Amino acid sequence: MELMIKSLEPLLDHTDIVGYAAARNTRILTNEIQEYITRREELVAKYGEEVLDDEGNPTGQIELRFDSPKFKDYSDEIIEWAEIEHEPPIYKIPTEKCIGILSGRQMLEIEWMLED
Repeated sequence: MELMIKSLEPLLDHTDIVGYAAARNTRILTNEIQEYITRREELVAKYGEEVLDDEGNPTGQIELRFDSPKFKDYSDEIIEWAEIEHEPPIYKIPTEKCIGILSGRQMLEIEWMLED
């Protein structure tokens, strides 16, 4: 769902049906994924390490690197959340309404919200 939200970002400035659909689906997907994001942030805080600046001072950020010895523990906990299936009520628009508005590349990126 995070990738779906990212694919909509460039379309949010449209003032046509595409922009409306992008805004509506961004809201729907953001609401659906919020619990997962919150849980992921909690686990990164639990298993991650403080980021230090060049002088060794804490920056206030926490990161969890793939090569961290705690990454497996994080993965074991987050997988339950990552595998939860959602069926959000995606707002779909007819493909023909995008012709002349979006490039082929853009249409491929959002094909999950297009219908024939």
